[in-house]
Amino acid sequence: IAKCFLLALLVATASCSPVTQDNSMIGYSDAVGMFLQAWQKIIPCGFAADNIPVLAPLTVDFYAFDYSNGQTNIVGNVSNIRISGLNNFQILSGGYNDSTQRAFFDVIFPQLQILGSYEIEGTFGVGGLPLPIKQSVLINKKLTDWRFIGEYTFAQSNSNGLRISDFDLKYLVAGVKADNWNKYMDVATNNFMNEFIESFSYLFTEEVQPYVNTMFGAYVMPTINNLIANMDLTQLTNYFVAQA
Repeated sequence: IAKCFLLALLVATASCSPVTQDNSMIGYSDAVGMFLQAWQKIIPCGFAADNIPVLAPLTVDFYAFDYSNGQTNIVGNVSNIRISGLNNFQILSGGYNDSTQRAFFDVIFPQLQILGSYEIEGTFGVGGLPLPIKQSVLINKKLTDWRFIGEYTFAQSNSNGLRISDFDLKYLVAGVKADNWNKYMDVATNNFMNEFIESFSYLFTEEVQPYVNTMFGAYVMPTINNLIANMDLTQLTNYFVAQA
């Protein structure tokens, strides 16, 4: 979900060239806030002029996959995916320090609802053994208070523009509720699996934290830094204001 949402923001950022008007009375932090508030209003309807699709709810009609790696061989699909609540985020705080060139943000999604279905069949390699798997699942999952707290510093790019460095992100989930239904399982087994999904989600959130910055540094920051490499802070501020 985070990847889709962030990539959508990048699409919006990449849709225009830097602007040159002067908004000297508006700081960088205020400009980003203006942009996010405008983005929040536009994603339920999309914006065809900049090729921004409807993103609230975020939907996937059908996607098939086929994955093979050693003793893991699975085929399947997801269908009728609907993720609602992406437009209801709240900006708890945010700011930018001109002296240190460091920005911070604190954003929360009060509730996300994930509906849909998936089918999967094949084998998973576990401990050197190929374990068979066959599932046909209706997805009904809810996340509450999904919170992102981060900070970063603006440094100079090789093109004498901007570059984001020292990026640090933490995310928290207050609640996970799963009410999925696998047609190959009975009621008791489905209830057990849903409880396991809820518990594992909390554990995964804790265990993945040390790797979040590494993943963003490898897969997200290069794209963002490429977009701002020829812009100074005034141009970037003006751009966010113009887009808003």
